Amino acid sequence: MGKILRVNLTDKKVSESPLPEEYVMKYLGGRGIAARLLYDIMSPGTDPLSPDSKMVWGTGPLTGLPVQACSSGWVVTAKSPLTGTYFRSRCVSNLGIMLKRSGYDFLIIEGKAENPTYLYIENGEVEFGDASSLWGTTTDLAEYLLKNHLIRNPKVETAVIGPAGERLVKYAIVQCGTRQLGRGGMGAIMGAKNLKALAVYGDKPIPIADEDRLKELVKEQITQLSAAHGAKRMQRYGTAAIHTLINQIGDYPYKNFWGTYFPEHEKLNGEGRVKRTIRNAGCPNCLINCWKITYVKEGPYAGAWVDGPEYETFCTFGGLLDISNLDATIAANQLADLYGIDTISAGVTIAFAIEAFEKGIITTTDTDGMVLRWRDEEVMMKLIKKIAFREGFGNLLAEGVKVASEKIGKGSEEFAIHIKGLELPAYDPRPVKAHGLGMVTSNIGGSHALSYGTQEVFGLPTAVDRFVVEGKGKLTKFNQDRLTWGECCIWCTFPTRTEWHKPDLLTKIVAAATGIDFGGFESALKIGERVWNVEKAFNVREGFDRRHDTLPGRFLKEPIPEGPSKGQKFELEPLLDEYYQARGWDVATGLPTRGKLEELGLKDIADEL
Repeated sequence: MGKILRVNLTDKKVSESPLPEEYVMKYLGGRGIAARLLYDIMSPGTDPLSPDSKMVWGTGPLTGLPVQACSSGWVVTAKSPLTGTYFRSRCVSNLGIMLKRSGYDFLIIEGKAENPTYLYIENGEVEFGDASSLWGTTTDLAEYLLKNHLIRNPKVETAVIGPAGERLVKYAIVQCGTRQLGRGGMGAIMGAKNLKALAVYGDKPIPIADEDRLKELVKEQITQLSAAHGAKRMQRYGTAAIHTLINQIGDYPYKNFWGTYFPEHEKLNGEGRVKRTIRNAGCPNCLINCWKITYVKEGPYAGAWVDGPEYETFCTFGGLLDISNLDATIAANQLADLYGIDTISAGVTIAFAIEAFEKGIITTTDTDGMVLRWRDEEVMMKLIKKIAFREGFGNLLAEGVKVASEKIGKGSEEFAIHIKGLELPAYDPRPVKAHGLGMVTSNIGGSHALSYGTQEVFGLPTAVDRFVVEGKGKLTKFNQDRLTWGECCIWCTFPTRTEWHKPDLLTKIVAAATGIDFGGFESALKIGERVWNVEKAFNVREGFDRRHDTLPGRFLKEPIPEGPSKGQKFELEPLLDEYYQARGWDVATGLPTRGKLEELGLKDIADEL
C-alpha cells in the first residue's frame, strides 16, 4: 500500500509508517490522502508559519508510471499563511517520481530547523544538510549549488525557495526545476521552517499490478488524446492557447478586473510566444508537450527566458496591468521565479496598488516616491523586487491584496480582487457563472484549478449558456468532484476537465496500475465528493462558513462596462443557494450536514464538527 515518511526539522526525528488501507480505499491517493492526513495531524488554529505547522507532500497511484498526462504530478497540502484555509498546491516536476522511487508515497514535514537547512532523501535514507551557503540566493543558483556542490548528484530533483520565501512573503512559491509549487504561500511555510530546499533521488522500481493491461489501455489513451482538437492547440501554444478565446468571450481581466476585454490582446497571444519559443517540453510520458521555453533575443529585455509564460501570467503581468509587451511579461515572469513569488498573486496585488494610486487613495508618500500607473513596465519590475525583498511599500504588498486593502482602507476593499484572501486568477467571474461559482466556493480561495467551468468557457465536454444562473450549482459540484478525483490519481487537469480522454478509460487505468477496482466514473465522483468534504471540514474547524464564500464588491455591484459580456454582474446568493443544495449542505450556513458526512463515510469528522 506504500509508506509515509515523517520528518521533524526541530529534533531531526525521522519515522516511517505504512499507508493505511482504509485511506487508499476512501481517498485513493494524491490530493485525497494528503488532505485527510493534514486534517488528522494539524490542530485547528495552528499558525501556518509556526513550527507546529505541517506540510504533506503526496504522490498519486499513477505517479512515475508510463501513463499519459499524469506521471509527474504531485501535490502539497498545508494551511495557507495567505488565506488561513486548507490549501493544496500542485506541481508537475519529476520530484514526485523521485519520491516514489525512493520508497515513499507521502512525506510529512513539521517543526523548524535551528539554522538554514536542506533535506535530502535518497532511496529511503534521509540527510539534514547545512544550507547556510544557499540562504539568500535566487532559486536558480540555489538549485545549481545544491545539485553540483552540496549533494554532488545532478540527477536529484529539487524544490527550493528564493528570497521571498526566506522573508515569508505570504504568496512565496517553491521553485521545482522550471516548474512551480505555486499559490497560497508554500514557500513562506518552508522559509518559516528554515528549510531552503528539499532534494530527492530514487532508483527503485515502481510496481504495476497488471503491466500488459496497462499498456493496452495507454494505447487507447494515446488514440483519444491524439484525436482531441484542444490537445493539438495545447501542443502548439501551451496554455496560451486560450488567451484569444478568453478575450473574445469577454472574460479577460483588464485593468484590475475593471473590464473583461483587452484591446491589445493580439500583442500577447499564443503566436507571439511561438515566435519566442526555443524548445518544447513537457511531463514524462505525455505526447502534448505543453511546456514552452521562451527566450527574448533582442531589445531591453534581451536574455530573459522562462518556462512559460502560462496563460495566467500572460494576463497578470499583461493586460491586467494594461501591458502589451510580451518581452516585458517574460522578463517579469523570470524575475518572479528567481525571487520565488507567485505571478498571479503578485500581478493582482500590483494592479490593486495601481488602481488605488489612480483613485488618489494612496500617494507617492506611501509608495516610496513611485508614481504608479497602467502600462508601466518599469513599475511592474520594481514592485516585483520590492515585494520579494519586502522593501518599503513592497512590505505591505507582500502580505497579499486582502491585508493590503484592509490596512489602506478608504474603500479600496471593493476592488481588492480576492476570495478568502487568495487573489483571483485570470478569469472574471461575472460572465461565467459556474466558473465563477467554482472559485467562490473553492476550499483554497480564489482558484480556478479546483473546478473550472469548461462547459461555459470552451463548450467542453458539452456547451452551456455561460450567462444563465439556473443549474450552475449542480454543474459546479460535478466539476469540483471530477477534478478532485483527478488530483487523487494525479491526472493532468487539462484533459480531465475537457474529457480529451474518456472518464471510464481513466478508471480502468487506475485499476490496472493498482490492482484495485475502485469502480467506474460514478464511484470516482464519490471519491472526489468525499475528499471535497474533508477539505471543507478543515475550513469549518478554522471558522469558515457561508459568509466567506463571497466576492469583492466590484463583481457584485459593478456591471461589466463594455465588450462581449457588457452588463453582467455576479448573482451570488441564488448561485450559492443552489450549490449548497446540490452538495447536501445546510443552505443557511453553507456547512456540511451530519447526514451528508455520514453518507460519505466521514462519521468521525461529523462527530468532531
